[in-house]
Formats: sequence, structure tokens, C-alpha cells
Amino acid sequence: MATSKSTEKAKRMDLAFASLLSKDDEEVLAAITRIDAEGDARAIRPLLVALANNHSPAIQQRITQLLFQVKAAQADEALFAALEDAEFAGIRATILSTFWNAGIDVRGRLETFVDIALSGTAAESFECLTVIENQEFWSEKEARAALRRMERVGMTDQDPYKAAILTDVQNVLRLRLGKEEVSG
Repeated sequence: MATSKSTEKAKRMDLAFASLLSKDDEEVLAAITRIDAEGDARAIRPLLVALANNHSPAIQQRITQLLFQVKAAQADEALFAALEDAEFAGIRATILSTFWNAGIDVRGRLETFVDIALSGTAAESFECLTVIENQEFWSEKEARAALRRMERVGMTDQDPYKAAILTDVQNVLRLRLGKEEVSG
């Protein structure tokens, strides 16, 4: 009987995922409500597809709200996979902000955020800074490696806003390591 209930739930979720692609905003909003009530980490990718493809402000706001509250097991892995998916390049800043808004523990993944901060847009770099600042714990080894990488790469970015963000990332890492020499 438990298998029957899980099969029913899986079918309902599959229907909700399909409804996210509807042209009817009411149908999409109803699917989002169902996913909010019954969804798990499998819902992250379909929600991101809908976010990337539906330009309705109401739909985008509702999906973003749902992502920012995600507490599902394996949500972190689904979000990290999405960061590497070219289909989601236009919403990477939102994916990044999901980590800190939802309070997802990203311990052990500092290198990923430093890589994106260095190579991404200014908005993505800002979200990486926010994640790095808000993660409660980074190992000393991880923080040292990240700081060395940033110092080695240097601040060659032509965008002064992004360069300032990258300097802030370095300063956060220095503070985490107990170093006094914070650059400004």
C-alpha cells in the first residue's frame, strides 16, 4: 500500500512538472502550489526550466520564493548540477542566491563559488560573495586554497564593480583565516 501511495505521488508530481511548461499562467501557478506542498529535490530542475522559460513576473516571483525556501534532501546537489548546465546560464545568479536564501550548507564547495566569482558576471560574483560570507564554516585548508587562487588570478577584471566584489571575497577569506591585512 505504501508503494501505491508513492506511485500516486510520483504521478501527481510528473503532472505538475509537465504543467510548469503550460502557456496558461493559472495552470503553472497551480503546479507550483502542488510542488510546494508535495515536492522534493526532483522538482528543482523542472522549476528552473520554468523559471528560465516563463517570463511572467508572477510565475518568476513564485518560483523564486519556492526555491529560496527549499529544504529538500539533495537540493544542494540538484542546484550544483544546475550551475553547470548551460540551459540555466541566464538564471545562474538566482540559483546562486538560492544557496544562501534557503540556508543550504555548502561546506566543501568553496572552490565552486570562487570559480564562478572569478569567471561569472558581476551579479553572479555578488551572489558568490554573499554565499561565502553567509556560510557558517569553511575549513582552513579550503579557505587558504581559495585565497591563494584569487591572489594568483589577480583582479584583472575591467568592470570596477566586479573587481570590488572580488576584493571583498578576498577580504572575507582573509578575515575567516584571521589575517589582519584586509585590502580595500
